[in-house]
Amino acid sequence: MTVVVRTDQWHPDMEAVRKGASVIKAGGTVIFPTETVYGLGANALSAEACLKVFRAKNRPADNPLIVHVCDMEGFLRVAENPPEGLVSALKALWPGPLTVLVRKRDVVPDVTTGGSPYVAVRMPDNPLALALIRESGVPIAAPSANLATRPSIVDSSQAIREMYGRVDLIYDCGPVRIGVESTILDMRGGTPRLLRPGGYPVEFLERHFGEIEVTDEARGLRLSPVALTPGMKYRHYSPSVQMFMADVDTIRELCATGRKDITVIAEHSVCGVCRADCIDLGLTMEDVARNLFSAFLALETRGSRAGFIQKFGEGGLGLAIMNRIRKASSGEVHSLGEALALVGDGPSGIGGGALKGH
Repeated sequence: MTVVVRTDQWHPDMEAVRKGASVIKAGGTVIFPTETVYGLGANALSAEACLKVFRAKNRPADNPLIVHVCDMEGFLRVAENPPEGLVSALKALWPGPLTVLVRKRDVVPDVTTGGSPYVAVRMPDNPLALALIRESGVPIAAPSANLATRPSIVDSSQAIREMYGRVDLIYDCGPVRIGVESTILDMRGGTPRLLRPGGYPVEFLERHFGEIEVTDEARGLRLSPVALTPGMKYRHYSPSVQMFMADVDTIRELCATGRKDITVIAEHSVCGVCRADCIDLGLTMEDVARNLFSAFLALETRGSRAGFIQKFGEGGLGLAIMNRIRKASSGEVHSLGEALALVGDGPSGIGGGALKGH
């Protein structure tokens, strides 16, 4: 049976922290908030505990887990001989939404890393997460707290709805601050390589690391044949209703149809005048990032035949946003006619389209 513990994630009650830590120490699973998304955590140094995370999520065994630490001692406990320059940079950037891929120490089981000799590590910027790791006395391996392929969890109500009965304890703490996962950098070679864009934009990280290589996999344009870290090999974030990308002009044309059998997902300036069903992502790119996964989940409740989501520029947080949109979408439409052909071009479109389920 899942225990739900309510506490303030910014000023956590120590009794609540100890309840979660006792579960981690006993080899159990805990869903907890970070600054990015909710994580599904277990003792990163226990193969048996980490296997429970894979089972709870229906996660492929070769899709590695991110190891969360609460201080630099924890990082050095799991990372083998990291370069001095990396340690200095991390002291300036942690806690924060950055994960680094480094060679692992033997103390980290192969189960945790999906069989890889490298481990992805981060220090979350969330008081409850840091207190839980510290009180547990071990680093915590934690992917996002959702079923495999599903949208990530950014509010405890979503975690309770989707994961109750699959884990030992869930912290009920409300919404997270950022809403997209951490940025992942491959630090194994000379030039840092972006494996997943996230809460720290590349432009900001280049102030600390110099030029960062941004690949097509990081942009979400293609999947990697190997899962060095989460988000590379497998389809992610997908709502159960098919969703398609479109530029803002096509989105506005869809809004003007006034149709209620489609759902538009767009920024506030578009949604504010939309005559079709519309899910508002907010005013700023920070709003869009924070509301994105909730919008994917809301799409499932609208009863529409398809969703059409606005594309964004890739500067700043836009790269992380577009990575998630591309991975969650079933494709891109380039015109109003192409979009309506998917759902049928009659007054309601019901029964007239060519859509098929996932």
